[in-house]
Amino acid sequence: MEDGKRILVVEDYQPMVGAIASILELNGYTVSTAVNGVEALEIMEDVIPDLIIADILMPEMDGYAFYQEVQRHPEWSSIPFVFLTSMAEREDIQKGRDLGVDSYITKPFDPEDLVATARAELEAAQSEQ
Repeated sequence: MEDGKRILVVEDYQPMVGAIASILELNGYTVSTAVNGVEALEIMEDVIPDLIIADILMPEMDGYAFYQEVQRHPEWSSIPFVFLTSMAEREDIQKGRDLGVDSYITKPFDPEDLVATARAELEAAQSEQ
């Protein structure tokens, strides 16, 4: 079990939010959720997560714009960022990597892969401190 590391999940499809949050919470993480990048930025003003997992296709502010906004804030730019999305084409994955996201998981996903990715990104961030 993890030591209560805080993960922000940004996803507009409510059943998916619930599934992701449940998987992470069952593995000891504290989870906050937002339905788009605008809401996520508002949450981050109050609570800075240890990891961000975000969809790309969302209303108001998509995942790409959200990632770029997070990177503009020095206090947030080192937070590990994972795209969890149905955009699975090679060029989509490459665009995420070109932007600088830490990991890219495609839907449908294996819950074990989600947990392993979260753990790996959090451990990598911890070792960089």
